[in-house]
Amino acid sequence: MSEADGWWFQRTWNDFRRGTARARLSWDGGSAGVLLYDEGVPRTAAAVRAALPLRTQVVNTAWSGEMLMATETFGLAAGAAENAVRLVRPGDLTWDGKYGEICVVYGDAECRLPSGPNTVTVFGQVTDNLEGLAAFGRRRRFHGAGALRLAAEEGA
Repeated sequence: MSEADGWWFQRTWNDFRRGTARARLSWDGGSAGVLLYDEGVPRTAAAVRAALPLRTQVVNTAWSGEMLMATETFGLAAGAAENAVRLVRPGDLTWDGKYGEICVVYGDAECRLPSGPNTVTVFGQVTDNLEGLAAFGRRRRFHGAGALRLAAEEGA
């Protein structure tokens, strides 16, 4: 893609990736900082922040790639999807309002259901220790569910 064409994709796919709210994702043996996109997806980020702390068991989503999915649903009051995407990035935190699912991407992944493609709202991004999160995520493939917690960062 030429630089002249790239502006459209950068604007369209990245405009929502902005915010200032901070949170912390933690699991047995590690944690990572999270930036919530309270400016880019304000309704979804506000609904997530209102529900914090979130505690859930997560499993690997074999059909989507390197992604962890909560084993329970959450009734966040986020309204309609904001900036829904199918192609996610390592470190993305996502919300699927259709199914009430929160997912965390730790490597190469595409939003899919066993029945086919899906779209989600990306509401945040892991800002540090993605390697630790990826190690935790890969262990879910062979060792089953693990506990994950998302909480407001101290002093935030």
